[in-house]
Amino acid sequence: MVKGRILNMQETVQNLFNESIQIQVAAADNIGTPVLSAIDKLVQALLSGNKVFTCGDETNRFVAAHFAELLLHGCALERPPFAAIHLTGQARDELAQECFARQVSALGNAGDILVVFVTQTHNERLHQAMAAAVSRDMTIITITGDDPGDIAGLLGANDIEIRVPSNVRARIIEQQLFLAQTFCDAIEASIFQGV
Repeated sequence: MVKGRILNMQETVQNLFNESIQIQVAAADNIGTPVLSAIDKLVQALLSGNKVFTCGDETNRFVAAHFAELLLHGCALERPPFAAIHLTGQARDELAQECFARQVSALGNAGDILVVFVTQTHNERLHQAMAAAVSRDMTIITITGDDPGDIAGLLGANDIEIRVPSNVRARIIEQQLFLAQTFCDAIEASIFQGV
């Protein structure tokens, strides 16, 4: 009985690893061009003295916070901090939906970048933040799953959409974490190692 449960659990865990690996391979095959474009835009913005704002929905706001922390504190190199701001969601009740947008409106400038990590198909806070970024002439980079919902409709011609090839929330978040690290590693290599 116990042996059977262990074998079932082992199979479940193996299937989860295989699913994650398959998404990683599919992502490598399908999203390389937008990832490179996003890295290039981030490098150019940082070299020009612009800021990078990050935000996420309720499920993956920690990914946005992690990316901002990587930009501030560094990954592989000891280096000066990059100007990165993680948008926080603390506001009075009547301003809760506008909290990200108000921060972008107060601190954002033309040439800055808003990086949005999304797992939900609709999030009013993110929509308002993106609208505020558009009004400030900022570039938007979204990292979503296969079905970004109405987020995609908020993007302009100079914005970048990266779609992780999955609709499974856990697999999307895994790839978002990987991309946050990849962005930071590539930015450092480009700016400080001339890669």
